[in-house]
Formats: sequence, structure tokens, C-alpha cells
Amino acid sequence: MAFDELRPNDSDHTGWSDSSARAVLQLMVESVAELIGFEIATLSVALDGDLVTVAYAGPEEHREFLMNAVDPVEVIAPVLERAESWGRFRFLDADVHHIELEGHWVQLAPERDEHPDAWHPENVLLGLLSDDDGRLVGLLSVDLPVSGRRPDAAQRSLLEKYAAQAERAVLTAFEREELVRQVAHAESARQVVRAAAMPAQASLESVLQQTHEPLLEGFQASGLWAEVFGVDGGSWGYARNREGEVMEVADEVVALAREIAPQLWAAQQVLVMGNDAELETPPSLTEGLVGEAVGLAATMDLDRVLAVPLGAGSECLGLLVLTRNFAHPVWSSVDQASALEIGHDLGAALLTARALERERTLVRELKEIDDYRSQLFATLSHELRTPLTVISGNLEIVGGLGLDDRAKVFLDAMGRGADRMQKVVDDLMLLARVSHPRHPLAAVPIDLREVADDVVTLLDLTAIAKGLTIEVDLEDHPLLVPGDPTELDQLVANLVSNAVKYTPSGGTVTLSARRRGDDVEVRVADDGLGIAEEDQARIFRAFYRTENPDALNEPGTGLGLAIVATVVERHGGRLDVASRLGEGTTFTVALPSYVAAGG
Repeated sequence: MAFDELRPNDSDHTGWSDSSARAVLQLMVESVAELIGFEIATLSVALDGDLVTVAYAGPEEHREFLMNAVDPVEVIAPVLERAESWGRFRFLDADVHHIELEGHWVQLAPERDEHPDAWHPENVLLGLLSDDDGRLVGLLSVDLPVSGRRPDAAQRSLLEKYAAQAERAVLTAFEREELVRQVAHAESARQVVRAAAMPAQASLESVLQQTHEPLLEGFQASGLWAEVFGVDGGSWGYARNREGEVMEVADEVVALAREIAPQLWAAQQVLVMGNDAELETPPSLTEGLVGEAVGLAATMDLDRVLAVPLGAGSECLGLLVLTRNFAHPVWSSVDQASALEIGHDLGAALLTARALERERTLVRELKEIDDYRSQLFATLSHELRTPLTVISGNLEIVGGLGLDDRAKVFLDAMGRGADRMQKVVDDLMLLARVSHPRHPLAAVPIDLREVADDVVTLLDLTAIAKGLTIEVDLEDHPLLVPGDPTELDQLVANLVSNAVKYTPSGGTVTLSARRRGDDVEVRVADDGLGIAEEDQARIFRAFYRTENPDALNEPGTGLGLAIVATVVERHGGRLDVASRLGEGTTFTVALPSYVAAGG
């Protein structure tokens, strides 16, 4: 016997949940019937004391009769009193218990053999779906096993698993329904804040300026005061009457707001005050604190006051105070509930605005630091360049004095050190130049084929000396991009020299350039050391060097790729890296193609 809840009812449950949730439940029921082997399976949900069928799998002639049917939950009580417990399921053996069940049950009468486990037409097998507190939320009912036998251990195990999934799906659908109801109740209140949508660059003041009029209109208020607490212990206030005139708020009122607001927010309560209001002290506040607030309201000639905490998450951000005069009604429970919702929405907007203000401050400070860094690089480079020139010149002079072999070894070491230092200085100067906001890009048409040829000519001997091959694959027509010739030359040179540096003897470095849509793409690939995945996001930072010991054996400053990234950004391009440790690296740069004026 299959339990199917059909009883015409004044309550309309046909709109329960959405089509996607019902589709999931229908799929589960069909899976139970097909995969476990039952002719009929239904799923019902508990709604307002009724069981409502929302999914059905079985003979089509019964579908219209069963779907969206209702029966009181009590109809299953006789089954639960007598049935065997099979995990979530309850099995009523009709051979043992023959009872008349109320409600609507569909009884099928297939041929039955004499096997001890043969399924009786009046057997009942119900899966109880419950929430975390044990409350019934639905039923999974199956009937008429295809085998003609009671479910064996394997089938019962599968039934239990499907029931658990159905339980979770039903609970999820209920949670969604509850959320929809909450949103519907809060929507009217939230429209007040949404009517004054916060711009992307909003400040605390602009948020309150935009919400001032909608809040006064929406709550029929005569005045508004918002005190927003700062992260540094201070606060910022905004107080205006209905005409937009500034209202003065005494320091003792601000101090009281700072004391009351966090307690109201923690308890999710509002405080209502007024000369004609029946004062109810919120449990979160002491009578003394409320009395002080009432006294201050009276001294300020405020007829009716509604104090609402502002916050987001667990953080209280301030207090919103709305006032009414006697010409307007007292603060109703709907007003209070809506205002508390506004406290959440406005709190979230204020939190975002406060974060934006902190972000703007941080950006300003970072820009100052970056400017200082650029100036420091430029100053250091300039101050180091002159003594390095003197050192290099004197080393060259000393080298021509006929020194013995031992002295030449030391002289050569000093020369290499000076050359390396000169390279650092040159890189610092270039990085400072391309990073400086007051050094705009002076773009001219550049043929990247010529840049590539020059770089290969410069580095080919170094590659040959190391036992490497540089392969070049360039299109045979100009590849023009707008840019700075020095910077683009340095970009390609840094990528190729890096590839040569970190590729062992016998390897290959490939430099290719071709047009891709509206861009010119330059690609430098090698079969060298490769870059660890965790390093790939950091290699474009100035002075960063990988912790790979093989890479650290090669000299370097950590400035080359930082220069590459900065030059690419200045030229409006894109830079990508693909690498696997021990297999090689490919850098791809895409730069906008040059478009002639009027072209």
C-alpha cells in the first residue's frame, strides 16, 4: 500500500517552492523507483499540519489524482505506532497488522505468490524526513517492489541513502521558502535605502545625504540624526530636520548613543521613547540608561523618538535616531521592525563607505610611498653612477699598467663587480623612470621585428658561449606598435636574457612575434629550469627572486621582470607566464598594434 496524501483543503499549497526545487525532488523520486526497484514512489512535504505530495513516480493514471494532494499529518500516526523501524523508514507488515487507515491511500493488488517475503498489497513503507530538531518535514513513500519481495538489506541501504538526500533537498527548499518570506517582508523597508543608491566612490557623508530624505519620507519623520562610530574610537554625526537644516547634538547625547547602540545591536532591538509612549525598557538596557535617554529626549523637546542601531555582522557601526511630532502616529511594531532592517542595510552601506574611505587613504599613502620609492631609486642611481664611472675608468687605466697575473685576477674581479653594480644602477634608473607618474609615455611607431633582431644580435654570442641555440620566428611584414623604443628594447632584452640565463647548456630559446587580431604578440620560450607555481605570481615584483637553488646560482637583481611588467602596463599590454618546474618557461606579451592617424 502506498501512502498518498489527497484531501481537498482550503489551503493552497500548490505554490510551495519553485520549479527547480520541485524538479530536484521529482528526479529523486524517479531515481528511487527506477534504481531501487519500485513501481510507485511519492514524496510529500509537511506544510501547516498537512502532508502535500510534491513528487510522484508511477502509473500515469494516478498522477493527476495524487499530485499536490493534502492530508493531515495525523493520518500516519497508526502506521508509526505499529511499524518496524528501518532507520529513517517505517515498515508496516499487513500480514501482522491489519488496520483501516484514514486519509487517502492507493491500494494496488498485483498477483502475490506464497513466498515468505512476498509483498502484501496493504504493506506500508514510509521514510520519515526530519530537521535537526527531529520535526517531521516530509515523507518518502514507496510501494510495489518490482521483485514482488520486501526490500532486502542492499535495497534498504539504498533507500536510506536516497532518503537522506531527499531530506536535505526538502530542508533546503524550506530554507529557501523562509528566506523568500523574509525578503518579502523586509523589501518595503529596504526600498528606502535602495532609493538612494550609494555611488562607487561614496563617503560616509554622501551616504547619509542620499538616505536623509527617503528615510524621513518613508517613516514620516520630522528629523534624523545618525552617529557613525569610527575605528579609532571617535565618531562622526549627521543631524538634519525635515527641511535639511543642521541640528546641534550635545556631547552628552553622543556619549549616551555610544553606550546604548552596541547593546541594542547585540540584542537586535530598537528603543522607543516619547511623552505619550508607554515606555518598555529593552532587556538589553538598564532602566537607568533608558531613563537617562528619556530625560535627554525631553530636554530636547522631542515628542516621539525611535533609536535604531546601525551595524553589519557582529559590528555596531552607529545609531540612527528618527523623530516624530504629535501630528504623526506613534511608532508601530511595523515601524520598529522596518527600522531595524534599515539598520542592517544602512549599516552595510556605511561599512562599505568607511572601507572605501580607508581604501582611498591607503591608496594615497601607497602612492606617496611609491613616489618616494621612485625618487629614492632615482637619487641612489644618480649618486652611484658617478663613483661607478670613476671606478670603472680607474680600473681601465690600472689594467694598462702591465700588472702581473695575480694582480690581474683581482683587477678582473673588481671589474666584474663594477659591471654588475652598473647593471643594477641602470635597472634602477629605468624602473624609476617607467614607474614615475610624471614621466608619461612618448609613443612612436616601433617595429618589433627590428627590436627582436637587435636583441638576438646582442645576446647571440652569450648564448653560443653557453652552448644554447636561439631560434627566431618572426612574420615577414612589419609588426608596428606604439611605444618607447628604449623601453620596448629593454622589455624584449630582459625576457631573452632571462631565458638564456636560466637555460642549461644544450637548451633552446625561442623568440617569436606575430600579429594576433588587434595586438602584436611577442613570445619568449625556453626549455630551462622553469618556475615553481607558487613563485609565478610574485616574479614581477621588484627585487623578488625565487627560492629555487638552481636559479639562485645565477647572478641577478630581481629587477628584470619588474621592469618588463611595468613597461607592458605602460604600453597598455598584457603579460602572461606559463611554466613547469624543470621543463621550461614561456612569457607572452601582447601589445596593441599601431594604427596610423585616419587609418
